[in-house]
Amino acid sequence: MGKFSLGGKMPKQDAINSLILKVSEYYDGRYDVFFTSDDGGSVLEVMVEVPEPSEPFDEQVPNFPPIFDIIPKWGGWRTVITKVPPEYIDYVHLRKDD
Repeated sequence: MGKFSLGGKMPKQDAINSLILKVSEYYDGRYDVFFTSDDGGSVLEVMVEVPEPSEPFDEQVPNFPPIFDIIPKWGGWRTVITKVPPEYIDYVHLRKDD
C-alpha cells in the first residue's frame, strides 16, 4: 500500500504513540501529537513550538524528523505540522479550565 492510498489505519492511540517515538528520535524541543478534525475528518497533528511561527519551519527546527516521513500520512492518517510560539502548548493547548 502506498503512502497516498486509501488503506487501513492504525488505531489512533498507536498512531500517536508511534509518531511521538519518531519525533523524539530527532527532536528534543517542545511538541505534542494528538488527533483533531477538519472538514475532511480526523487529522493527526504534530504541534511544535518554534521561536517565530511566521518564519520557515526548517530554519527554526533543522533537526526535526524528515518532513516527508511524517506528512502527508502517518499510520494511514492524514497528518499536519503546526508551528506555535514558545509556551503555547502548556499555557493554551493543554490548559485546564477551572
